Amino acid sequence: MYYEFEDEMGNISTIQLKEREQDELAAELAVGDFAPLFYLRSEDGVQTTSVSGFSVANDSRSLIDLLSYKPLVLSFYCPCWGSYAPKHLAALQELAPKIEAFGGQLLVLTNESPKQIERISKKLKLDFTIIHDKDFNVARSYGVYSETSPIWDRIAGISEEVFTPSIFVIGKDRKIAYTFVDENFDGSPNHKELLKSVYDKKGNK
Repeated sequence: MYYEFEDEMGNISTIQLKEREQDELAAELAVGDFAPLFYLRSEDGVQTTSVSGFSVANDSRSLIDLLSYKPLVLSFYCPCWGSYAPKHLAALQELAPKIEAFGGQLLVLTNESPKQIERISKKLKLDFTIIHDKDFNVARSYGVYSETSPIWDRIAGISEEVFTPSIFVIGKDRKIAYTFVDENFDGSPNHKELLKSVYDKKGNK
């Protein structure tokens, strides 16, 4: 695409506008897919619960390490989602004890700094683990963050680089059993289906 403009002297110049490059998002994850691997560091977040004696504290742990204990419910959260943020966080707070009761564990990743995570965790008395997703590495691998197709470009009220609200249930076999990706910021996870998928996966080796 070409665009012509005229300067103060009446000179006309032409520039070529580059088309937006296609986003190199990871393929959209579906039930039955293998979950992308990732690693956590204790200094990047707050561990508020200990699952079967397991803790992220004092060193790093991988997705494989987490799944050796229980199925994992992985979610993404950002306070900068505006009015959507407290609704999503409330859903996670409600789900956390139920996920434990059904045999799973909840991990929430955010773009907030570790210091902000600690402040939020204490203020809201969160009872699940929340970790900083440094450089959006995990969100990118799960297909819920994109530099070339940013959320602020299509969702009113969001002006920051953020990821898409989402929840994934990952079995001990590393296969995804449930997905919730709210592209339009107008949905909510199906708690019954989510918890059933956790229960069904808890016996997988």
